[in-house]
Amino acid sequence: MKHHLMRLLTLILLTSTAQAFETVKVNERVYALVGDLGQRSADNLGHNMTSGFIVGDEGVAVVDPGACQTDAAAIESAIRSATDKPVRWVINTGGQDHRWLANGYFKRQGAEIVAAAAGREYMQANAEQQKSNIKRLVGDPCGDPDPVFPDKTFSDSYRLPMQGVDVELRFTGGAHTPGDLFVWLPATRTLFTGDAVYVERLLGVFPGGLLRWIATLEFMRDKLKPEIIIPGHGHVTHLDEALHDSYDYLTMLKDWVGQRIADGAFDPVEAAEGLDQSEFSYLKNYDQLSFRAMNALRAAEQLFEAVE
Repeated sequence: MKHHLMRLLTLILLTSTAQAFETVKVNERVYALVGDLGQRSADNLGHNMTSGFIVGDEGVAVVDPGACQTDAAAIESAIRSATDKPVRWVINTGGQDHRWLANGYFKRQGAEIVAAAAGREYMQANAEQQKSNIKRLVGDPCGDPDPVFPDKTFSDSYRLPMQGVDVELRFTGGAHTPGDLFVWLPATRTLFTGDAVYVERLLGVFPGGLLRWIATLEFMRDKLKPEIIIPGHGHVTHLDEALHDSYDYLTMLKDWVGQRIADGAFDPVEAAEGLDQSEFSYLKNYDQLSFRAMNALRAAEQLFEAVE
């Protein structure tokens, strides 16, 4: 643990020219773009997430381009503070708006867009709703979203053809959304998790997402065993914190609801009642009772389906 913390304390913090995020230099090849923990807004350009970029010998890979053209421009500015190499790839780690809606900004520069096949399907199914949502929350600073879907998709794994850095994309079944993937750099044991990991902020469970999310985090813990984690939300961190803020929270939901079902709970509403989530009261958004209640209800709905 001390080793991990010392490495994190030595990260170099840079200030972005935009207010949307802070740029954290993880090592000579990897940068994290740490955004707001709150809701999407005009002030953060919809960048209420953590994303980043990887610098190869001949080009750059952007890990999530934002939802707005203005956010993508700020990301490009952060890249230019580190390197003059062209953006060759954009990786969409998931299907939520800020993971992909600004694909077109870099596509017009010649970048190839890469995502899991399940991620592209989710984008196609939700693009119009996401466009409306980002325009409502961010407004004029966002411009008019112009969805561009991924060029390259894969089912299980894909090695990015980047020289100088070994970059593996791993899809293990999804997490927060069905197409969430990992960006794994084995040489430095560094992992971009997309929305599989939340730290500092209480995560949100979507319908049907509990069990796949738990399984994906178990793959991260048991197979990848990363030393440095760039989460989907929150600061650059280590495995223990990532597991506590995300995996432990999800398994708490699962264990509670499972016991309620075993005790004879009649329906998901009854199974979700009474769960004490105060262990996670330090996380942002915890104070929203409806948010916590919805997580418990969605967990209960999925587990009731699993036993039927």
